[in-house]
Amino acid sequence: MVSFQATVALATIGVYLAVILAIGYRGWQVGKLDVDDWMAAGRGLGIVVLLFTFAASYHSAFAFLGIGGFVYGNGIGIFSASTFYLAISGIILWVVGSRVWLLGKKYGYITPSDLLADFYESPLLGKLVSLTLIVFTFPYIATQMIGSGIIFETATRGLVSFELGAAVFLLAGVVYVWLGGLRAVAWTDAVQGVFMFGAMWIAGWFFVFSAYRGPQDFWTELTREFAAYVSLPGPAGVITPEFYVSFAIMTGIGVMMTPHIFLRYVSARSPRVLKWVAAFGTAYLILFYVPTAFLGLGAVEAFPNLQQADSAIPAVLYRFTPTWFASIVVAGAVAAAMSTADSQLHAVSALITRDWYQPFAGDEVDERTVTRFAQVLVPILGAISYVIAIQQFDFIILLTAVTFYGAAQIFPILLGALYWPGASREGALGGFALGVLVTSALEFGLVTLPGGFPGFVSGFYGLIVNAVAFVGISLAVGGVSADARERTQGYIDYAVSRRWESAPSREPATEDD
Repeated sequence: MVSFQATVALATIGVYLAVILAIGYRGWQVGKLDVDDWMAAGRGLGIVVLLFTFAASYHSAFAFLGIGGFVYGNGIGIFSASTFYLAISGIILWVVGSRVWLLGKKYGYITPSDLLADFYESPLLGKLVSLTLIVFTFPYIATQMIGSGIIFETATRGLVSFELGAAVFLLAGVVYVWLGGLRAVAWTDAVQGVFMFGAMWIAGWFFVFSAYRGPQDFWTELTREFAAYVSLPGPAGVITPEFYVSFAIMTGIGVMMTPHIFLRYVSARSPRVLKWVAAFGTAYLILFYVPTAFLGLGAVEAFPNLQQADSAIPAVLYRFTPTWFASIVVAGAVAAAMSTADSQLHAVSALITRDWYQPFAGDEVDERTVTRFAQVLVPILGAISYVIAIQQFDFIILLTAVTFYGAAQIFPILLGALYWPGASREGALGGFALGVLVTSALEFGLVTLPGGFPGFVSGFYGLIVNAVAFVGISLAVGGVSADARERTQGYIDYAVSRRWESAPSREPATEDD
């Protein structure tokens, strides 16, 4: 007999998926079958939609399962670290994002490879950046499916298996990404972003007043019985100063260099929209982590011997809140996973199409054919990710750990393209390649640092080597051509000096507000 919990969970998640598919279908109806529309939503997303698609894409299954598991094992230190890296991300969106938008609007850039290959006059660098992003981003899609499979299995008490839950999640995401591209993704993310924020805050509030008499009693009890969980370096001694600082820096930079976030830079209606999103999006993301920290810490006291740490938050919800309510919040967890996976499926498809298929096909291929190719890639990429996810290979965790670290290696050469007249092609190629190699070698244990080195995360060492090599080689060989500098940095200086960012004529009204 089907349990009440399973029935409520299936009904809630089913209604949620139906609503999301309907919104995705509407995005397809108003869209156009061309590259700019499918990949960048016609570069017309307004503040509201862009805010929530940025925030929802920034989150992932980690926001519901991973952070709860990390808090359960290592304490609340991840919350302060998340505030640090979210502030870094907000600054990057404000400062770097607006300049990327200016260049994208002027020259039609969509992917990071478009901009970097053009400025450094190096198709090889563009291909290397694109390949790195594909390799480091693709496994992260599989982790979203793993998260959704766990959610389905937990919420239905095994009625829906891990494999079936992941498949349902994949099918829904593939359908609306195929149909509407970034516009459908952004519109569904707007709903998912509101839904999961509200669900988590209500859940956190419900928990502290049902299990305790409020936040003060909860905190008093926790600090008395589990003091190590509310101080650094945490009960397992993991969150050392070196780890804390390097993890925050690499995550804050790395997320903003991933392709699904980079596409948000060029899809905005104007740089001013991006700056509003940087301010409000950062606040949204910081506030989101408050209730997840409470729920994760609640599991420490309620379930001291929990076998699967990632199930900490669902376990607390189903223990201390009504079944119907816990199921609604679990649907919010599905939203967290789906809003990242759909963006990543779309982004990887855009990278392969824009950076590899279009140059190979040549100028004779029309935009409709290019867009169709990108659409066809979506279910193919989804199927490959699903096969990886249901195997639950151990190396997925390692690849996920270096997703942000690998993407962050773009940051020095992107800053060079936007700001530094002395940036060179040779420096960019050497620095980026060395940064990726050092990060991968350290993360996968191919190289071990001597004991005297600080305990920074692997990507931080990679970023240091990257920056030093980039600057050193560039100083030795000289910068890119004057034409490249004028086309990029000269145009940014001109646009900013003319106050183009605030010109009303550049901000026509759109329906994506």
